[in-house]
Amino acid sequence: MAKVEKSVFDTGPFMHLNEIGHLGILSLFQEIDIPVEVLDEFDRNLADGIKKLRNVLVKSLKGEHKDLAKYLLEQYDIELGEVACMALCKQERIGLFFTDDLEAREVASNFGLNAHGTLAIVTRCLRERVVTKDEAKKMILEIHEKSSLFLTTDLKEWALGEIDKFSS
Repeated sequence: MAKVEKSVFDTGPFMHLNEIGHLGILSLFQEIDIPVEVLDEFDRNLADGIKKLRNVLVKSLKGEHKDLAKYLLEQYDIELGEVACMALCKQERIGLFFTDDLEAREVASNFGLNAHGTLAIVTRCLRERVVTKDEAKKMILEIHEKSSLFLTTDLKEWALGEIDKFSS
């Protein structure tokens, strides 16, 4: 299994995977960096789940990267955790950013980051054989039915179709 070396996560993917009881699939990642600002967004249940993951590192923004976060916050209609994540990506030279906020993904892409959401984590876990096709499909259905992630029926069907195309 090929692990993803380094990435930065916003609150959303943690929260949505926790809501369906699948934080464990984050073992796919060797290192997940989060800024302090994201840690502050976790409720107690999520914080307890995150503490069990040994691959999560909390980092503070420094110098010019604090300024970058402030600039992004002023220029775009995205929240503090998301801009802190983007600034942390730049600070730590990490190109992979996970967030479920569409606008944050668009801004991140404009800044040269490879941005994805929770569905991409599930499908990557399938490709890397962390989960089976049936498990991946079940997770997509649970995300749609049980999590707070706004996932349209069309997007759910698209994701299930992508999983069906995967050859084991």
